[in-house]
Amino acid sequence: MSGNVLLDTVTPALGAVVSTAMYLSPLKAVLRASREKSLGELNPLPFGVTIANCIAWLSYGLLKHDPFVTAPNAAGVLIAVFMTLTAFGLADEEARHKMRFVCCLTAGVMPLLGVFTAFGAKDAEMQKGVWGLAGNVICLIYYAAPLSTMWEVIRTRNSASILVPLTMMNTMNAALWTTYGVAVLDVYIWLPNGIGLALSVLQVALRLVFPARTGMMPSHQHHASSGGGTGKYSRLDDTVGLGSTDTR
Repeated sequence: MSGNVLLDTVTPALGAVVSTAMYLSPLKAVLRASREKSLGELNPLPFGVTIANCIAWLSYGLLKHDPFVTAPNAAGVLIAVFMTLTAFGLADEEARHKMRFVCCLTAGVMPLLGVFTAFGAKDAEMQKGVWGLAGNVICLIYYAAPLSTMWEVIRTRNSASILVPLTMMNTMNAALWTTYGVAVLDVYIWLPNGIGLALSVLQVALRLVFPARTGMMPSHQHHASSGGGTGKYSRLDDTVGLGSTDTR
């Protein structure tokens, strides 16, 4: 700890609140889809990946005895499981196959990491490292999605696919966790969030350089516009090698 209350307590507390808000952001769209008995343009695949992400960081937070990492991810597991189960019942067979794959992969990998943590890791530092690394790998998968969005913006010189409120929330969230990670000298926290912060700032810059022309929005971005889901979800199905997920 740095000994600074602002860095050690206030910053991660704000980060926990923002992270929870981001986990909740697609919930409105999911509940609407449940009422209408149709997913419409909602992409359900990221919900399963969010389960894996939250489990990894929840485990890391517990091993580190860090309430600021533990709390939002404990809530995130519940939120993501609810959204996954709700969306699964509304998805077509192709989407269900992909969701089943992601969930089964999570159910297979996470217990293996737990077994290694309990019986293979020689000390507490290695135990934390296992889950910190797992969280970082999932973060890198997430961050691959905005890269495709930014390339599309540069290619078309049109930033309509960059959602300003969401990008600003991503920027604030990444900035808070990067600051906290640096303050507590935790590379597993500041490194992925530092990368996310750089990408978010770059998206803001692209939005300023290339004015938005909504009539030319790239078609692959429609998933990100449903109920305020996160921008990093827009092409996550391609990132994990499962092809396009369009449940309309």
